[in-house]
Amino acid sequence: MPHRIHMISRERFSDPLMIWRDPDFIFDFADAASVLQKWRDPRKGQSSREALVLGMSLENAIAVNNIRRKLIVTPLEPLEEEDLIRNLEILEYLGNNTLPDALLKVNMGELQTKEEIEDFIQKHLKGFEGTAEYKKQLSESLRTLEELTDIEITDRFGHKMRIKREEVMDFLGNQLGNWLARQMPAKPTTDTIVRPRGKIHKKKTFEHSMLTSQTVPPKSIDIDDIVVMKKDRNAQIYLIVDTSQSMRNVVEGSHFSRLEGALLTSLAIFYYFKSQGRSRRTNQKAFRTAVVPISKSRRVVSTEYELERFLLTATAKGRTPMSASIKSAINHAKVKKNTQNRDIHFIIVTDGRPNELIPGYDPTPSRSLLSYFEEERDSIDPVTRNCYMELNSLLRDVTRDQSRTWKVSYFLIGSERMKLTDIWQDTRRALRGITYPIVINPSRMDVLAKTIVTESMRLGQSTIS
Repeated sequence: MPHRIHMISRERFSDPLMIWRDPDFIFDFADAASVLQKWRDPRKGQSSREALVLGMSLENAIAVNNIRRKLIVTPLEPLEEEDLIRNLEILEYLGNNTLPDALLKVNMGELQTKEEIEDFIQKHLKGFEGTAEYKKQLSESLRTLEELTDIEITDRFGHKMRIKREEVMDFLGNQLGNWLARQMPAKPTTDTIVRPRGKIHKKKTFEHSMLTSQTVPPKSIDIDDIVVMKKDRNAQIYLIVDTSQSMRNVVEGSHFSRLEGALLTSLAIFYYFKSQGRSRRTNQKAFRTAVVPISKSRRVVSTEYELERFLLTATAKGRTPMSASIKSAINHAKVKKNTQNRDIHFIIVTDGRPNELIPGYDPTPSRSLLSYFEEERDSIDPVTRNCYMELNSLLRDVTRDQSRTWKVSYFLIGSERMKLTDIWQDTRRALRGITYPIVINPSRMDVLAKTIVTESMRLGQSTIS
């Protein structure tokens, strides 16, 4: 590597290619938001641009050594030798002048993207004599360089950390999942042993009674001989997240938006329940999680790859087609309920009203909700009224299903003053008999995941007991 590049990088960064592995690097929700923002916007990751230039300089230095060795040890035709010497001059000029200048401009923040770095190098080479063929190869090689893949973050104490982009979700998810686990209270223990309810396993009960009584057949079956098959209930959790335009609002006292807070909550819950399932050491996972964005996309994000793409591409825009997104989650959940025998938990996170209807859907809301809109809220916008009726109809239909548990939690992002507004009153009445909405202050988005997990643990307490 050319000396000047080594000198510049050592002066600015002690070890620019070092990857830290400190498990406590993220200390709070704001730290995690900083990582997410840089992950979603590679232009904010200066270290990735520096790594690109350093990688180019290393390849350049290797090419210089290879040409020099070839000129020394290989018999060559005069024209071929002349071409190699010209190529060597170009590479040396790149290593000694162009790449160090590019690195300096990267460190100064003047070159922001891979394309800008490539354009700078091409302009730097203009006027330098060399073969047209080699310049063409050099241009093509620049265009095939890897994308910017790592980001640099700094914690509150000024410690720097570089993370490769493909490792970010695992790193950030595990950090948030562990951080969330530390927030949860320890499970209390009692001195009372309660026999689990379930069907009696007759064969094993008979075998156990023979061993204790030492007779065949056993003279009697003691209560301690009874073997019960424990009923293992499993939960499928759907985090239905608002991605409408209002979620762009920045959280008070922080530098991240409500959408980024919701995305971090989704990631924390995804990895928290993943670790819970791993700790049980059973073939069937107690909790499975999926994220459903409230948007026109109508998608259910249930795998790590899909979650990564969602975190990278989610934008706060448009209206709030809540009913359609809930309907997509219900259709997905019915398959899971019937094929995997799972309890279903819908967790809805929004900061406003539903305002888009499902085309062709004929809702059957409760009579009390119809009376409420006719007598107390007759001046409300008809579209908003019908959206609340759709919400009520969809959730009432599933919660009345007696075959398995369907649970709904509803979180409204807003201050306590929201409870004095019409939006709170309308939402509460639409959810009457289904659930009670919970108001989450935007400045306390960091406790949203904890509140959601607490609700979910109640649903699956028999699973983890």
